[in-house]
Amino acid sequence: MNEKLENQHILCIDDDNKIRELIKKFLVKHNFIVSSSSNALEAGKMLKFYKFDLIILDIMMPKVNGIIFLEKLRKMDNKTPVLMLSAISDIKKKLQTYRLGSDDYLLKPFEPEELIFKIKKLIQPRINLKINNKILFGNFEFDFNLQELKKNNKQIKLTNKELMILDFLGKNINIQISREKIAQNLKISNTSRTVDVFIARLRKKIENKDGSSFLKTIRGKGYVLKSDYEV
Repeated sequence: MNEKLENQHILCIDDDNKIRELIKKFLVKHNFIVSSSSNALEAGKMLKFYKFDLIILDIMMPKVNGIIFLEKLRKMDNKTPVLMLSAISDIKKKLQTYRLGSDDYLLKPFEPEELIFKIKKLIQPRINLKINNKILFGNFEFDFNLQELKKNNKQIKLTNKELMILDFLGKNINIQISREKIAQNLKISNTSRTVDVFIARLRKKIENKDGSSFLKTIRGKGYVLKSDYEV
């Protein structure tokens, strides 16, 4: 796979547990980051905190179906590419999803290779448009070139050490980094607890409203900056 496509974050919304897990397993094998939800209500909550590169959306779901969810998504001016899934070959529904703003449509059952092809087709143009070297996690955006962290386009002040940690973890996003390596990057002694202090301060600045943070501690092993989310 094109290296630029690796670590793209996909949200899969499908009430069929078996299909949802199969899609997730297959996409993870292709180095995508995958979050999943069994219904539109849960997915809506996730979209309030996280940005995705693509949404895979099943049409037939209880309570709020995929078409209603798609319509609400576009009314909120969310421009994330949406790939619709359906087990029903209905041209009227297919055209309806296009009119409401879906980007592509895939009929169940489908071959995994066709799913990957459609995902690449939808994601690649957005990657090509990215000029600045940035990472997105939730409502946060970190610009490596400018060394700036923003939340909802508002800049968050960081100390030099906090910037160094975020830069280091951001370049290794979703990868576990040991405390020793962080200390080496900061050029400080690992015998002190200074790393833990800096991590704690940075964690508070990238918290969600519920108090959770994208900066996770792996007990006895180190830290990881996460871009994905599961419910």
